[in-house]
Amino acid sequence: MMENKKVIGMIIPTTDNSFFSALAHYIESHLAGYGYRMLLCDSNNNSENEREYLKLLAPLCSGIIDVSGLSELGDGLLPDGYPIVFVDRKPFSSRLIPWVGNDDESAMYEATSYLLEKGCRNILLLPGLLAEKRESPRVSGYKKALSDGNNQVNESLIIYREGKKSSQEETRDIVMDVLSQNKKIDAIITSSDRSAFSVMKAIGLLGYYAPEDIKLISFDNTPYSTLASPSITAIDRNPERIADKAVETMLKLLSKEEVSSDNIIQVSLVERDSTR
Repeated sequence: MMENKKVIGMIIPTTDNSFFSALAHYIESHLAGYGYRMLLCDSNNNSENEREYLKLLAPLCSGIIDVSGLSELGDGLLPDGYPIVFVDRKPFSSRLIPWVGNDDESAMYEATSYLLEKGCRNILLLPGLLAEKRESPRVSGYKKALSDGNNQVNESLIIYREGKKSSQEETRDIVMDVLSQNKKIDAIITSSDRSAFSVMKAIGLLGYYAPEDIKLISFDNTPYSTLASPSITAIDRNPERIADKAVETMLKLLSKEEVSSDNIIQVSLVERDSTR
């Protein structure tokens, strides 16, 4: 066992996602400013991998920052009182564990309401992939916006990826399949800018155009959203601010200071050509 460890472990669902990669980059940078190193693990959206990494990192690191895919952090997985901060996603736990992230329900409510104001009524939602099956808060926000706007919720227009192919391939296949069966789709919301690129390719192959035929919003607002043609309207999740707060919270835990249980980082909707 190392003494005076100044190493923090971090687990993310995949490095093949620009938002999670940005989080890891900013967290490592912020930790370095306080003399800490970071060990990064990629769970590959697999809950068993994540559990194994938690057990592996605990004796090696002073604490763990976890972008978790678990529905519950089981008792006994980590030593009692072990410093852990959840980021972006928040599994159930019998102990109070601080969390830093966006209000995804509110963010999706804003995105869906924005499309409804644009006159869209048949909005396809691609909420992404969760390692353990549970309803995403983004789905809750989508449903609430539709209901508040007196629009019926069509469950067939909420489609999770299964993780059997790359996000690009799976998103493309889903969109092409849905659009071939439902000609009324007039908007699509994706879980990431990378998925949005696949949506653009899929609708183009079927002879549709954005925003004339189908309006498009993505989450993350990475530089990719400005490189697309048309540029993509996106929810900016402020990963650097999330990272800064996560590191601040972890350092307080290590110093035995009080921390807030929920730390919400505000998002903003950046309008671009895909929804004009």
